[in-house]
Formats: sequence, structure tokens, C-alpha cells
Amino acid sequence: MASIYCLPFNLTQEDNASSLRTGTWNYRLYNRMAKTSSSAQHYLECDNCEENPAQYFCKMCAGHLCETCKSDHGKRKITRNHEIVSMTSNNENLVDLMYCSTHTNKKLECYCNLCKEPVCTDCIIRSHNGHSVKSLSTIYNELTDHYKNRKKEIENVLLPKHREVLAKEIEKRSAFTMKADEIQKKIDAHTQDVSKMVKHIGEQTVESLRNAEKDGLREMDKFTDSIKEKINQLQLMSIQISEELEAKPDISFFMFTKCNELDNFQSLPTPVDYTLTDFQPQHIDKEMSLGKPPVLQSSQQKPQHKYKEMSLGKPPVLQSSQQKKAECGEDEWVPPFSRVCIDENGIKGMKMA
Repeated sequence: MASIYCLPFNLTQEDNASSLRTGTWNYRLYNRMAKTSSSAQHYLECDNCEENPAQYFCKMCAGHLCETCKSDHGKRKITRNHEIVSMTSNNENLVDLMYCSTHTNKKLECYCNLCKEPVCTDCIIRSHNGHSVKSLSTIYNELTDHYKNRKKEIENVLLPKHREVLAKEIEKRSAFTMKADEIQKKIDAHTQDVSKMVKHIGEQTVESLRNAEKDGLREMDKFTDSIKEKINQLQLMSIQISEELEAKPDISFFMFTKCNELDNFQSLPTPVDYTLTDFQPQHIDKEMSLGKPPVLQSSQQKPQHKYKEMSLGKPPVLQSSQQKKAECGEDEWVPPFSRVCIDENGIKGMKMA
């Protein structure tokens, strides 16, 4: 078995000369060549001197060469017959360097349209017999044109459109944040308004309580004054009777007028009990007290408006034992001054009695 050694690149292949183009050598060759393009070459140093930029490629050694090393490569006896191509040559030359992975000494010359894969002549005979095939170079050119068109479409159509959408989204993001800031200002202002409104309603509720207290005390004072007046009258009558008893009897003593006046005092006045209904606060949740917080909606969602009613609570009212409670019950009355109509955006208005 012959041992072939490539001096410039220190490559050894324990095989005949034809096997240099097969196996891992072929894989390495194809991949390194595929990394170079005809229009935009990245800087690649020479594999031989490792100093100068490479300008050529040796198909046999799968190595990159600079101008100086390329001349030296052609002068050496062992490498003088190697095929060297310029790295600026068309990539179509790479097609000639592709060998079948199954039949390693056969070049890939055709493309099976049915199996969608490159094939060699042995592959066609053994496993692709009867399949429609095309020249590999033809398919390569077709694919090259196809990819060029795709690249053109990407750069001239798709990228500009997507960049335009991105720019609009960036603007929308900024507007979205500004909108959130504006809403927060409204929430802060509305919170202050609601606080003032609730405080005002609370003050009115307390005022209603104190008015009811005054009414009750006034009625109690009237009853107390009437009792005091009767007590004074009775005391006066008692004094007058005592004087009549101590005085010298005369004709008036036999008239019994003072005793008859007591008939007006026999029936005691009926006291009236006055009470205050207890304060009955209503449950106020966050939605009903401040309004529905803003929610995220997309252009595909439809907003739904719902209106609710809120009140601070039922203020205490004055009731006497002689009054009849309303048929609906004392717990059902809600004063109109504390009604507030709100929707998803918050409080819409307040009706004052």
C-alpha cells in the first residue's frame, strides 16, 4: 500500500493516489472551499506560511495558498501536478470536487429528481434505476439562480417591509408607554376626586346623623317640658289646697273646684321612645369605589361596557315607637345623595339630593 505525503500541508494518506479525493479528505476539501465566496472573501491566511493572505486553493491538498507559496507548490515534484484554483473563481468549480460517500472513487455527477439527492453513476445503476435525473451542474445553476432570487426578494422586499413594521412597533411602544403615563395621571386625579367625594358624602352622612339627633332631642324636650309643666301645676294645686285647709272656711271651700281639676291629671302622658337606626355601611370593592383599572386589549378584542351603582352606605334616620316602618323595611332605603353611577372607566357622575 502506497503512502502519499503532501509536504506543504503535512498531509499523509495511506492509500493510492485516487483515494486522496475520497473520505475525510473530500469532506475537508468541500467544506473549506464552501466557506469561501466569489464576491465577499473574508481574510484567510495561507496554510503553508501562515503569514500572508491566501489567494489560491489546492484541490488535491485541500489547502489555501498565498501567491508565493502557490509558486513554490507548483515547483515541488510531489505537488507540481496538483490542480490549483483561484479563490475568486466561481463556486461552480466546487461541484467537480464532490464525491459519492458510498462509492468513494466516483464523482457526484447527477441529481435524482425523485429522491432529491446528488448521485454518482453507480448509484443510478444500483438504486436509482429508472429515476429522472439531471446534471448536477444544471441543478446547481438552477438552485443558484433560485437562491439569488430569494436573496434579492429578502433584501429588496421582505427586509424593508419587516424593518418598516419594526419601526412602527417601536413608535407604538413609545406611544403605548406615554398612554400608560397619561392614564396614571388620570387615575391619580380621579383618586383625589373620589377621595373628596367620599369625604363629602361622609360629611353629609354625619350631618344627617346630627340632624336626626337634634330632631329626636327636640321631641324629647317637648315631652319633658310638658311633664314639667304638669308637675308645676300639681305642686301649685297642692299649695292652694293646703292654704284652703288652713284658712277659715268660707263658701268657696264647699265648691270642690280644685278636686275636680285633678281629673285632667289622672291620665299620665304616654312617653315616646326615640331611637336611631344604626349606620349600615355597604360593601365597596375596588371596582365600585374607584372604577375599573385599565386592562390590556388587542385590536381583535371588543370592549364591553358595564355600569354599576355605588353608595357609601345608609345614614342613620330618626324613628319613634309610633312610626310604622315602610313595607320594604328599613334596610332597603338608600338615600339618593350617595348614589354614584360608574362604568369601566370609573365614576361617571354623582346625583345629589
